[in-house]
Amino acid sequence: MSEKPALVRAYHIPLDMFMDAFRSFQKKYVYPQNTVLSLILLAVAGVYVRAVIKDNSKTLFYLIIVFCIAFILSIWYKTLKLRRSLRDALKEIENDTYEAALYSDKITIRTEETAAPAEAPEEPEQEVPAAEQPAEEGDGFQPIFPEKPAEPVQSIPPTEIYFDDHVKFHEFTEFFMIYLVKRNFYLLPKKDFSEEEQMQLRKAFKL
Repeated sequence: MSEKPALVRAYHIPLDMFMDAFRSFQKKYVYPQNTVLSLILLAVAGVYVRAVIKDNSKTLFYLIIVFCIAFILSIWYKTLKLRRSLRDALKEIENDTYEAALYSDKITIRTEETAAPAEAPEEPEQEVPAAEQPAEEGDGFQPIFPEKPAEPVQSIPPTEIYFDDHVKFHEFTEFFMIYLVKRNFYLLPKKDFSEEEQMQLRKAFKL
């Protein structure tokens, strides 16, 4: 018998909240890496700047300095560009609703399926006299065995996140962040959880 979840809650993540979360994620995990790499490259560039001052005839020294500066600008530009690109991509799913289920050793998150829009009724086709009907092509099995049968719609299974060393939890003012190390992160907005439910999450996440 499967374990009954201790908490089940549907929620929605506003686009601005996700972007704030992504900035917080970058500040916590991406900016420090970028800063360390930038300092290393600046130190390397500094060494060759001094070398150029002593001997300005070495073209290789100039190339190394330019490479270090260009690489620093590149990593910070890509960091900011990723944020803008992500915002454009999220606009397509900003109205999605999610559901989280909390268990003793994991949390599952799934996207709630939205009902497909109702199709407009088709107009009845006018009957064509038998004499005017086009002759059927092939061996007559086309109506029974179409060339491309419709594929059944399959629901997306929920994501299961177990509470182990590969997952980190963070609490911010407006949301909880679940970070799957070196993969991606999920958000649980506090606005959709009661105070008691937030306490349940803190206890489960050991915050």
